[in-house]
Amino acid sequence: MEQDTNLIKNQKLSEIFAKMNLSELPAISGHVNEVLKITLNKRASVTAVSAVILKDYSLTNKILQVANSAYYLRGAHISTIERAVSTLGLDVVRELAVSISLIEEFLKSGGEKDALSTQMAISLLSANLSKLLVQKYKIPVSPEEAYICALLYDLGRIIMTIYFPDVYRRIEAGTTRGSSEDAMCRLMFKQLTFSEIGQEIARFWNFSDTIIACMDTNPPEVESSVDELHLLQNLAVFSNLFIRDLCDKNPPHIMARRFKKLFPIKMLPVLEICISLADTVGSVSGVIRYGLTKLKYRSKCIATANKYQKKAPPPEPTAA
Repeated sequence: MEQDTNLIKNQKLSEIFAKMNLSELPAISGHVNEVLKITLNKRASVTAVSAVILKDYSLTNKILQVANSAYYLRGAHISTIERAVSTLGLDVVRELAVSISLIEEFLKSGGEKDALSTQMAISLLSANLSKLLVQKYKIPVSPEEAYICALLYDLGRIIMTIYFPDVYRRIEAGTTRGSSEDAMCRLMFKQLTFSEIGQEIARFWNFSDTIIACMDTNPPEVESSVDELHLLQNLAVFSNLFIRDLCDKNPPHIMARRFKKLFPIKMLPVLEICISLADTVGSVSGVIRYGLTKLKYRSKCIATANKYQKKAPPPEPTAA
């Protein structure tokens, strides 16, 4: 029985891969991989990173656009890649390289602008939230690794949005009526879930084992602060579900209880971080700004934060 199920899954994956024509769609270009490799070296120089970026016309344009955006620009217009890299910092350049590469490649595929822009916006919001949580609560993992793992967590969903939009809409309709998303995916994709599809595509693209493991929607709970993989897995799930709950107007505190061992979850500080993300993420590209607008992201964050402020107990009176 299990062998038959695996055969059906493999047949469906072959169908998905054929429709995507993966041989012609490298989600991470050679130049971007080179940027990642160089920037992960703490001794990397601005000049070396800039030289790689200049090999890629699209990446050069996008890095300059972001460096000159209202969010980052602090003085005169930036016209060179070296100054852009110095202004943004190596960590931001690395994150932009991966994010921009994904957005650019997926946009080439066509698909529906609304669905793609909102899905990509949610992934970028989740990535930034994951990184900031690591920094704020001193979670013992690399902030950059947390960013990348959260960014790619929903790769399978994004792929299905682009290449199987009709099926994706049917899955959404089923979840609206009360069915679980996994059950709808297995029904529509012959026992495959978004997570499994994303993991198979990630293996095809030679992503790291850590990134693939962090696409698991139900990872083991965190038992120890030294278990980096479980920390990264739970951060990726938490960040993506928290942002998606905000965008879907679901109460995020219900989901947050699952992750109480990850960090001391206090809703208002996390919501304040989420509100601040609108400008950070919106600076990446016009497509992402469009997605944030469609999601009504900022207004939903503020409305949720206001509800929690009303619930918060008044401060203790101070002694005279």
